Amino acid sequence: MTLTDIEAVAEQAAPGRTRWGVFLTILAVPTLVVAGLIAVLVAWLFTDDSVEADVKKTSCVEALAYGGAKLPAGADDAWCGIQAGPEPRYEANFRLRRDEVGPWVAAGYPEGPGLRTEQCRSEAVDACLNGGPVAGKMSAVQIEVVHDGPKWSEVRFVAFTP
Repeated sequence: MTLTDIEAVAEQAAPGRTRWGVFLTILAVPTLVVAGLIAVLVAWLFTDDSVEADVKKTSCVEALAYGGAKLPAGADDAWCGIQAGPEPRYEANFRLRRDEVGPWVAAGYPEGPGLRTEQCRSEAVDACLNGGPVAGKMSAVQIEVVHDGPKWSEVRFVAFTP
């Protein structure tokens, strides 16, 4: 086919702009939000295993010494922490043979009150002690004992400034 001067030749259309850039931008925003949430979740999972957010792990020697006590030789699964605040509050949790709890309390507080089985904070607590200022310090002590079977007891020790 030959072209004549009067025929108009259709101009070849250049490829139009695609909308991939807009599509990818719209898709990137939710992807970044999900990735950020996953990063926050991973960071939260691998942070300090404290019982409470404001309780930090500390040495059991320091925690028990604040309340005038020592960690018993037969203690198992010991965890100790300090609660942040204007006044220190130390906590210690450990397992101890059931027949060693009474002698440990008596040795640590020879002049103080002994363990009692009544008027404890909760019915789940088998024995407790609430003591005032200890060992010449201005700290008070609370001890709660929960028997874990016939041979073991869970001991929760708290020393704080009243």
